[in-house]
Amino acid sequence: MVRTVFSPEYCLQYLEQYASKEIFVVGLILGQTTNEKENVIYLARTPEEKNADTVSESSYVSDKTDIAKNLLSVSEAWVADHAKHVTRMLPGGMFVQGIFVTSDEDIFEDPNQFSKVKEILHYIHKVLNVNQYMYGNCPYTNERLVLHMSTSTKVLNCKSVEVGAPNRSTVIKPVEWKFVPKIQQWQRLDCYYEFDEVYPVIVKKSGISVKHQFQQILESAHKTIESSVMFIDGELKDGNEAIEQIIKKKKTKTNSKNTQQDIPKTMQVSLFVPFENTLPETVEYLECDGSIHFSGVVSSSVFMCPKATISEAIVAVKQDIIRSLASRFTMHCDALIDDNLLPEEKVCFNEPPRRVLVPVGSIYLCDYLFPGESPAEALLSVRELLDLQITEADVICDVETPADTSEFDALDRDASSEELLATPQEASQFMYITGICFAMLVLIVSIIIHYYDTIMDVLRKLLSRKYY
Repeated sequence: MVRTVFSPEYCLQYLEQYASKEIFVVGLILGQTTNEKENVIYLARTPEEKNADTVSESSYVSDKTDIAKNLLSVSEAWVADHAKHVTRMLPGGMFVQGIFVTSDEDIFEDPNQFSKVKEILHYIHKVLNVNQYMYGNCPYTNERLVLHMSTSTKVLNCKSVEVGAPNRSTVIKPVEWKFVPKIQQWQRLDCYYEFDEVYPVIVKKSGISVKHQFQQILESAHKTIESSVMFIDGELKDGNEAIEQIIKKKKTKTNSKNTQQDIPKTMQVSLFVPFENTLPETVEYLECDGSIHFSGVVSSSVFMCPKATISEAIVAVKQDIIRSLASRFTMHCDALIDDNLLPEEKVCFNEPPRRVLVPVGSIYLCDYLFPGESPAEALLSVRELLDLQITEADVICDVETPADTSEFDALDRDASSEELLATPQEASQFMYITGICFAMLVLIVSIIIHYYDTIMDVLRKLLSRKYY
């Protein structure tokens, strides 16, 4: 059976704008794969390669570029790095499904060209597989798409190539690519997951590694979220049931009540963590030097094909939360000047970037803004990584609020005032003197109360006596 891929018509227009100018382009195919249907949501051109001395891990922005004239001059590492950055912007359940090429040469007929295609796909798979919490590689299939449009004939051809095989064996299959004039309908699932956990910290001779601590938090969060149970609109759904079936039931229920209320365009998702009421037989005690209080709310917006099942939606929501944490932790650590926190730093505050949404077609992808950054920073990422022009008004910045630092400021003031405190010996002497004075005051008050009547009689006699 031939694999069929559905794509909106604006993807065809995107290819034609480069093919008509006879421009060589290589880029990424972004989409979603389910058991019932495979959808492509967007094609993102890979930026021109930057010089090694001008590009950083967290940014593609640079003035110096090396323009590739054909596929053989493209660096597979550069395309893979583009795929890694774009994966951070994808919601759960969506992946880099392959690459597209516009060129005059037939990349499937030329052995050198096709060999380069395979190298790029294998390198992307390898890079995205490094961080398991990024969920870079689609778990449902090892086949990656290769879409080619000839700049001379404007003919489209698509095939799939298997990646990840230990012996690098190549299985090539034909793919039927269908451009759909009607915009694909997506079901949006929104979830707000709150974290409020305390983790132990052990100070080593080299200090505390921020990246290591974040990795431990990520591992713990992954175990917790994977064990959680998902409720949709407050109800526990059957995992084998399709999303469109739930929508139909809602429409039927609404029509039966003869109401004019529309069916909500979004489904509210809640994750509940089962309570474990069992303790291990032996409890290990760990001597710690401090603790990390990890607190905040992760906003999740996932878009699923209506034919997808509830089980696939559950996986996508959990992927989205963990992928978002892994993305912002990595970005935060890359932005640090020094990864180590020295032991003498008693209080330290780390604020990873917050999530914002950017529109792509009929769905939203995401970007991350560091504290103090404006939506204009998101426009740069969208233009560089997605080859998309949007305005600041299009960026949705209120899905996550900036961190509340009031509690940290109070702790910081307490820590900074330690130098003004008395030494333990001075404090002990002060408390001793204060205690004596307080005891004397209590004794005097008690005597006055006890002999109140006697004292008052004496005072009245003294005041009534006449002196001549």
